[in-house]
Parts: sequence; structure tokens; C-alpha cells
Amino acid sequence: MGEQLFLERFVWFDNETRLERYPNAFKLAAQFEISTKTAQRSIDYFRDRLQAPLAYLLTRKGYVYTDTSYQLPVTRIAEVELLALLISRKLIAEASAGPLAEDLEHISQRLGSLLTANLPGRAKPEDAFSFRWKEISPADPLTFKVVTSALLQGRLLTFCYYSPTASNCTMRTVEPHHMVNYMGNWHLIAYCHLRGAWRDFMLGRMTLTQADGPAFQFRPDEEWRPYLANTFGIFQNRDTFKVVLRFSPERSRWVKGELWHEHQVAEVQADGSLMLTIPVSHQAEIMMEILKHGSQVEVLEPGWMREKVMNEIAGALRKYRQ
Repeated sequence: MGEQLFLERFVWFDNETRLERYPNAFKLAAQFEISTKTAQRSIDYFRDRLQAPLAYLLTRKGYVYTDTSYQLPVTRIAEVELLALLISRKLIAEASAGPLAEDLEHISQRLGSLLTANLPGRAKPEDAFSFRWKEISPADPLTFKVVTSALLQGRLLTFCYYSPTASNCTMRTVEPHHMVNYMGNWHLIAYCHLRGAWRDFMLGRMTLTQADGPAFQFRPDEEWRPYLANTFGIFQNRDTFKVVLRFSPERSRWVKGELWHEHQVAEVQADGSLMLTIPVSHQAEIMMEILKHGSQVEVLEPGWMREKVMNEIAGALRKYRQ
């Protein structure tokens, strides 16, 4: 049996005993969907190997502690460590809606009961924290399983892909190397045989996915990892360029604390405006980010992007004038 699930039985049994609910092998078996024999062996291990001071009370048909000062090893974990586990669990469960939702919810509930039993305080841990995501394109559960299978087994993956820049679907054969969850959306970094280059594929745009191709030789990390994180956003190209933005004094109070990229340079000007320089390799994503700030931001460099933003604003203005 897995050590984590094995330990969770002890945590649950310990908590039930302290609450004077008189747990026994039948209750433990029902809680964890195991046989009563397995449950009794767990109780014996708890008592004999972990030195839990358990005594069976015939009148209650369950166990009690003869010494309530006893503590399980997990309860000696610092509060900050338990809190980190709780927040991580909530983040994983809520950020992975879609393909992992059902499996994560099951794990989430089990881990949640373990943490709740050992966190001090009056607030319910489940109600204390949450995460919100927007503009998510959930991947099909079957697609997610096929892609992860190909990635972990090192096999060629084939699928039909709908690119946002094209209206038709193209068949791709790729060498999957890495998956990343970016802003709630799952992306696959893979070497595309059709394009002869590294590409980023959003799982939500894949159909007809198959992972029954032959095995391939994984390429060095230095080939694909820079493609993933060297510049702003998730969309990448081979060529990179710097974008210089000037935010108004009003908007700079919001933006100056934001991290757009780890290599960004932010300078607050004498008038309170903010000059932000960030490395970029794909115009689409940075364009959307710029436009959402409206008149509160100005593109200073490069000139061609300044021109594109001006044209986009002019086009939007024509629509409103109509």
C-alpha cells in the first residue's frame, strides 16, 4: 500500500479517537474502502509500531487513548508547512479544471481531511483559501490522457491541430518533451515534424489524438527550455525583441508591482509614469496585454509595434463611429 494513504489512515484514526468517536476496524474499513482485516492490521501497526496508546473499550465497541498526550509524527509538522500543503492542494485542484478535475478532487478530499485534522485554529481550511482563473480552454480528458501517456513513455504523438491563425485543421506528428499549465491552460512543448521546429500546442485545440507511434530519443533540455521561458508569454518565436512601454502615473501605481517577465526592467520617472522594458518573441500576446490598458499605456519601442497598436486602435475607433 502507498505510504501516504497508509499514513492517512493513522491521521484519521487519531482524530476520531481524540474526538471520542470510538473508531474501530469496521469504521476504518468503511472510511477508506478497505477490508476489515486490512483495517485491523492498520490498527495493530498503529498501536504496536507507532506506539499509539490505544485500548479497546467493549462498552463503546471502539478504541480510546489511555494517554492523550500522544502525538502522531505528522502532527509535529510546523503549522506553516501544513498551511503550505493546504494552499498547494487548493491551487492544483482549482487550476487544473478539466482533464485532472475528477482525479484531483478525490485526492484533494483525502488530503484535505488529513490537514483539517491537524491545523490549529477555528476557520475551516477548505473555506479559507481559493483561486480564480479566467479565459480557460479546458482540454478534453481523453486528449489529456493520450498526451501525457506519449510524454511519459517517450512516444511520437499525432493529432489534428486547429491553429488560431488558420481556419483548417492540420495533422501533426510531434516529439512531446514538456507540458506546462499557463494561466489555467495546458500547453505541450514539442518538436513538430511538419514544421521541423519546436512548437507550443494548446491541448484544447487538439483532436484525433493518438499516442501509438514509435519511441523517440529525447532532445537536450537546452533546445526547448529557452523556448519556454526566455521571453514574455507562452507564444514564442525564434527571434526576440524588446518592447518598451510607458504607463501613465495613474496606471503605474498598479503596474509597478507586477512581474511580466523575470528579466524585465522597470523605471519610475520623475512625473510618476513607469517605463517598462520586457523581452518578447511573439507579438500576439503582448499586443493583447498592451491594448487592455487602453489610453493608460504608450508603446515607445519598437516602432513597428507602435504602428500596429495605432492601427488596431484606429480600427476599433472606426467600429464605434459606425
